Amino acid sequence: MTNNNVDEKRVQEIEKNFSASTHFNISSDSDFNSSIDHIIGLLTDSFTLITNSSYGSALFLAITAMEETAKTHFAMFMKHDLNINNNKDPLMKHYKKHFLSVSPVFKMGSRLTNVLGNEKIDELISLIDQKNGLMDLRNNSIYWHTDSNGNYFPKDSIDKNIAQEMLLFSIESFDDSLVGYSQYSIEASDCTDTIFESIKKDYHSK
Repeated sequence: MTNNNVDEKRVQEIEKNFSASTHFNISSDSDFNSSIDHIIGLLTDSFTLITNSSYGSALFLAITAMEETAKTHFAMFMKHDLNINNNKDPLMKHYKKHFLSVSPVFKMGSRLTNVLGNEKIDELISLIDQKNGLMDLRNNSIYWHTDSNGNYFPKDSIDKNIAQEMLLFSIESFDDSLVGYSQYSIEASDCTDTIFESIKKDYHSK
């Protein structure tokens, strides 16, 4: 029986990356738990920036947390090779880490769906699956740029809604990909659960 919430195409693409090599290496409980602390730090900082109305920087850190989630997850299983060329290492590419941060069963949980709804989640996943989709959002959240119509600053395109949505998505990615590999990760995730519930209340109050 096929589960409609399992992304078979994503399964195939992820399997390819598990067989690749990477510079990065997570081979001990200590390194894994330090990575958990690091990612929770990024998510907490993102939340702090949202509460201070710094939405562009908050979104940038939420996306960075997704990248570090994917890097940590896949570095536990991929072959470690410090001599590999950077352009052959999937975990050296921003867009690849964005893709890998979303598991094939990401949509099986109900927590994120209950806040954002299926349509918004599908929209964000579609953005992530485009090679430069999330990269453009990431860059526009922190850098100003110029085109034929003039200058654009992060405040012109990044608002509270998208910053909250991306942080909720990033927390869910972290929880889905890494929480459960160690007892420490389960206990530490209480912090991100609290952040999730806080954003949820504010997001629903609009």
